[in-house]
Amino acid sequence: MAVDLVVDSNEPGEILERLLALGVPAVRRKIAPGDYVCGEIGIERKTVSDFFGSLVKKRLFEQLRRLRDSYPVALMILEGDLHEVSDFKSPQAILGAFVAIEVDERVPILTTADRDQTAALLAVIWKRQDRARSAYGLRHKPKTLDLEERQRFMVEGLPSVGDTLARNLLEHFGSVRAVFAADAAELRQVPKIGEGKAAEIVRVVTARYEGRQRRLEDAGEAG
Repeated sequence: MAVDLVVDSNEPGEILERLLALGVPAVRRKIAPGDYVCGEIGIERKTVSDFFGSLVKKRLFEQLRRLRDSYPVALMILEGDLHEVSDFKSPQAILGAFVAIEVDERVPILTTADRDQTAALLAVIWKRQDRARSAYGLRHKPKTLDLEERQRFMVEGLPSVGDTLARNLLEHFGSVRAVFAADAAELRQVPKIGEGKAAEIVRVVTARYEGRQRRLEDAGEAG
């Protein structure tokens, strides 16, 4: 079965239509973070002007870090005429941001001229992912996770925790048990964990489990 390419509900309809015309099984739904998801790849699309606006409002790098923390592979599609960069007030700041994204954040930037080319690029990404998935299923046995991978897998089950943040938590606390036992103040000592994320992690870890039987009992008492 082919992997779907998920398109965020806020993305242009013409990109979705072009993907379908190219034979890509694309589906539209709300995504956060990212604009497109294809298998393990999370993709953020920005026009050149959007890129500049996000940079000025100082939200660009936070968006990309959330993308990188949420998916095994993070990509950015920069759409538009790159000659426009020279027209901005601070072209060097934009070029510096390109370097920071590629080198510091380790998020590759793929460029396209317009929406039609963006759809074509997404189709190539989808075809590559679908072939890789098919080859994996036919030629390889499922990989058994080693201890370190199992530890990361368990920590990645926490709210808004991706691979990078799971590694940071485990390196900071030393074990899965210590991560789960940490309070909000201790969690906030880890980079990229703010007050809201720390509180949500503690809530999930400490909340009483209310399975089906508990809900039935509560419903019976209410009746």
